[in-house]
Amino acid sequence: MDAILLAAGSSSRLGSDTDKQLHRVNRKPLIIYSAKRLLSHIKIDRLIIASRDNGIDALQEVFKEFSLLQYCEFVSGGKDRQESVRRSLSAVRSDRVLLHEGARPLISDALIERVLTPETACVTPTVPLPFTVAIGDTFMEKELDRTSLHNIQLPQAFDTAKLIGAHAHLSSRELSATDDSALIFRMGHSVKFVEGEITNIKVTYPSDLVLVESIINASGSF
Repeated sequence: MDAILLAAGSSSRLGSDTDKQLHRVNRKPLIIYSAKRLLSHIKIDRLIIASRDNGIDALQEVFKEFSLLQYCEFVSGGKDRQESVRRSLSAVRSDRVLLHEGARPLISDALIERVLTPETACVTPTVPLPFTVAIGDTFMEKELDRTSLHNIQLPQAFDTAKLIGAHAHLSSRELSATDDSALIFRMGHSVKFVEGEITNIKVTYPSDLVLVESIINASGSF
C-alpha cells in the first residue's frame, strides 16, 4: 500500500525559518518519525512525499540520511493542502491509500493498525472534545452537545478511486475542503470513526513543539 505524507505547508505559525517537519528532536527530523513508523507497518511499502518546490532537495537529503530515500517518491505540492493531496494521488499505485502529515510525528503502530483494518471508503481516527463548544459571533447563539462531536485526526485510510473521484468533483466545481474525510462524506460515501490518540499532536505552534519534544524525550517508543 502507498502512503501519502504531506510536507508542503509553511511554518509561519511556528515562527521558525526551518520547515517544521525538518525540525530535529534528538537529531532526528520530525517527518522521519512519521515516515519510519509508516514504513514499519507490514501493509505499507512506499511513501509519496508532497513538498514545496523549493523544499524537495532538503527533504530528499534527510530521507537519504536515514536510508529511506529508496522507499519514497517526491511530488510538488500545490498552493494549498487540497491541491497537494490531489497531486499526490496521481502517483498512487495501490487500491487503498493512507494519508498522513509530516507534522504529526507521534503516531503509534496501534493507531495505524486501527486505521487500516476496516476497508470502507474512509477510516479516520478521532478523539473526543474535552471542552464546551458553542456557535456564535459576539454572543452565544447555540450550545453544542460535545458528546456527539469528534476531533478528526490523521492518518486516514481511503479507497483510492473514491478519493480521486472526490477531488476531481471538487476541482471541477472550484469548491474547497480542509479535510479529506469530510470530502468523502460530502460525496455520499461512508466514513468510519476509530479511536484516535491524544498524543497524536500536529505541530502548528511553538507550544506544540515543546509538548512533542517532551513526549519524545519521555518515551522509549519513538
